[in-house]
Amino acid sequence: MKKLTSRAVLAVILMFGILGCTSQKQIVHKEDLGFTAPGNLKHEALIVFYRKGGSKADVPTVWLENRIVGALMPNQYAQSWACPRRVTIHIENGSDIAKHSIIAPKGEILYLEVYKKRDGTFGIKKTKGMSKNIISRSDAMNRYKPYCGSEYIELNADTLFAFNRSTLSSEGKSTIDALAKKLKTEYFNIKKIRIEGHTDRIGTNEYNDKLSEARAKTVANRLKRINPGVYIEATGRGERYPITRGCLGDTPTAELIECLAPDRRVSVEIIGIQNDTH
Repeated sequence: MKKLTSRAVLAVILMFGILGCTSQKQIVHKEDLGFTAPGNLKHEALIVFYRKGGSKADVPTVWLENRIVGALMPNQYAQSWACPRRVTIHIENGSDIAKHSIIAPKGEILYLEVYKKRDGTFGIKKTKGMSKNIISRSDAMNRYKPYCGSEYIELNADTLFAFNRSTLSSEGKSTIDALAKKLKTEYFNIKKIRIEGHTDRIGTNEYNDKLSEARAKTVANRLKRINPGVYIEATGRGERYPITRGCLGDTPTAELIECLAPDRRVSVEIIGIQNDTH
């Protein structure tokens, strides 16, 4: 028996969705859980946003990717399904918009508390659960149910390459070889692999575009040598999609380079049919 895979994790983690809904319901038992989750958590992630107290004068609206999840009054929650991958979250409060990036874990519930910061914008923070006292759901009913038919993996570029280089290190070769083995042993059929290189903001836009593309192609070429016949797309995204916040300065000091490390990554999306190991 074969199955379509969800976007999962290789080292740190792991897209695509269609509109739908489910009529099945089950109780997901988790410590201090204050709601009933629809469907199952086998292939997707469930993200629960909630507010703990606060003023009614501020009603932040939560967006996940390009769809609205809900507007949160004090002590309300809203929830949405997501494919396991890095997702973008926007919190709107009037004209203020705060952007966040976080990984949705496969088969798990991700709890995010939405709270007001000192500068007036709203932030999010991961918690282990949600108080059972928060039982009011946002009036916006979100029936979005994605179909997760691919696996999404993020690799740390500092593990694969030396700083400012696009040649694989010995550790990088071992990491890509392990990924190639995964493709051979876990997949019945692979339709396509998409590889994207990302850099930090240090350096010019032109330089970062070239570096990110060179890194993506390096990973693609090694995978092709081990897995000939697999169609692979490799592109560079440069510094356009950072995931770090609060890293100050532009001078490439050791502290700034370390702070920006999460921005230096290679994303791999595998679209195909995985062997059923269950």
